[in-house]
Amino acid sequence: MFEKSRETRQKVAVVSGASGGIGRALCHQLRQRGYRVIGLSRQQAPAAETSYVDCMLACNLSDSQSIHETARTIGQACTSIDLFIFCAGVISPQPVATLEHAPVIEQIQTNLLGVMLLTNAILPTMAKDSHIIYANSMAGIFPLAGSSVYTASKFGLRGFALALEQELKPRHIRVSSVFPGSVNTPMLATEMEHGGSVLNFMSAPQEPEAIATWILSSHVRNHVENFPSSFDRLFCSLFLWSPAFLRLCLPLMTAWAKSRRAHYRKSDRNT
Repeated sequence: MFEKSRETRQKVAVVSGASGGIGRALCHQLRQRGYRVIGLSRQQAPAAETSYVDCMLACNLSDSQSIHETARTIGQACTSIDLFIFCAGVISPQPVATLEHAPVIEQIQTNLLGVMLLTNAILPTMAKDSHIIYANSMAGIFPLAGSSVYTASKFGLRGFALALEQELKPRHIRVSSVFPGSVNTPMLATEMEHGGSVLNFMSAPQEPEAIATWILSSHVRNHVENFPSSFDRLFCSLFLWSPAFLRLCLPLMTAWAKSRRAHYRKSDRNT
């Protein structure tokens, strides 16, 4: 058991997508901050490869039975969760005209449906004054042509988090979303190899460790929706308020992103 009493127990954090770049960085930093960390990953890795968590559980967000079993195991391991960070996500860029069934289902189930079901399953274990954080995407603010399914899943996640935040206020459970932009991870590299949106390069991709530090900052604890900078917050708010303004800005944004992508590729070759 992770806890002996409410007064003396070590705080518990659960991180989904714990084997990914941001998730792994979060687990490292949470342990440094004194948390007992439970990691969730799609596939169970050998113990030697999961030394950065106290416990790693296999959890497939596209499988409702796996979600149920994971929540039950967490409930058996600890009586309460202080922090739950949802980092797991997948993207399969495809134009709508050539959509394939399997990638569509995988993205919706992993990025949205599975997140909702796991949230429901772990709510009884969330402590008073605990915090749920959803790692969203800028795709939840403005559309990524060529990644429409991913965009839809992230727009849906944003709405779910906003509604959940209202529901959980009476229980004194905080809910936040973070929109970190592009992050220098294998997921980004794979996405771009398969036709991902150039808008990923509106700003330079950040390192996972920097994003993890930002996610765990006091700023995120105090806001429902969080962006890397005040500039991002201002323009994202304008885009949500006025789709016409977004359409007006898209040509300029695309041109800028293409130049940033060229710079990124040149820098990557020189390292």
